[in-house]
Amino acid sequence: MRENELQKRLTIACEIADRARAISLPAFKRAVPAQNKNPGSVFDPVTQADTDTEKNLRQGIEASLPDDGITGEELGQKQAHNRWTWCLDPIDGTRAFVAGVPVWSTLIAVCYDEKPVIGVIDHPALGERYIGTPSQAWRETKAGTTPLKTRKCAALSDALLSCTEPSAMFSDGQKSAYENIRRQSRFTRLGLDAYAYALTATGRLDLVIEAGLEPYDVMALIPVIKGAGGAITNWQGGDAKQGGAIVCAGDPKLLETLYPLLA
Repeated sequence: MRENELQKRLTIACEIADRARAISLPAFKRAVPAQNKNPGSVFDPVTQADTDTEKNLRQGIEASLPDDGITGEELGQKQAHNRWTWCLDPIDGTRAFVAGVPVWSTLIAVCYDEKPVIGVIDHPALGERYIGTPSQAWRETKAGTTPLKTRKCAALSDALLSCTEPSAMFSDGQKSAYENIRRQSRFTRLGLDAYAYALTATGRLDLVIEAGLEPYDVMALIPVIKGAGGAITNWQGGDAKQGGAIVCAGDPKLLETLYPLLA
């Protein structure tokens, strides 16, 4: 992987995130309606802003990098003709988006040989952007750029834990494991979607435990967490990029305690 190719894609990732904000943020402020992706089952919301935002992201990639592959939540897969692929979630946290809660985000991941090497977690309603590369991670706001660094927290009893929605995410066995960990942690905050991972990268939270995630939910998080000094894996300690049951720790030492409890 050539550094200039990485930097080129980092620049494009930030440019398309800027353009995506121009679509998603006004829609959020207008309170656009949501439809159910899966009629007859648990309500899985999607809005016109989801599809419009992803179309815009794809257009920006294809205009500059037509040989790169793209996988998106709403519009499927475009085959790569090189070793680079993009993974897009135009509005991660659509329930928050619809409900007027500003923690929703746009997730952009760039992968080389299927490994995420650039991650962008963009929070338009908060005016915050979190970026990760193989060597570093940082936050961008109107006030400037701040390096990201997770904090030390090797003891579960000291950990601040987050999960978006335990009652909906976990199977019975997973819920039991989560509850065991929750009781041993210092306290828990719920409903944050990808913002929980961003806060872990800043050192404000220590631990995120979730399940039922798709690759487009996870890919962009990995470079941000790793670039800030944290760790993110599946519950068995394997690669997190395919989603499923995920554990993220600001202090990688904390995982030594958690894996036996997640088994």
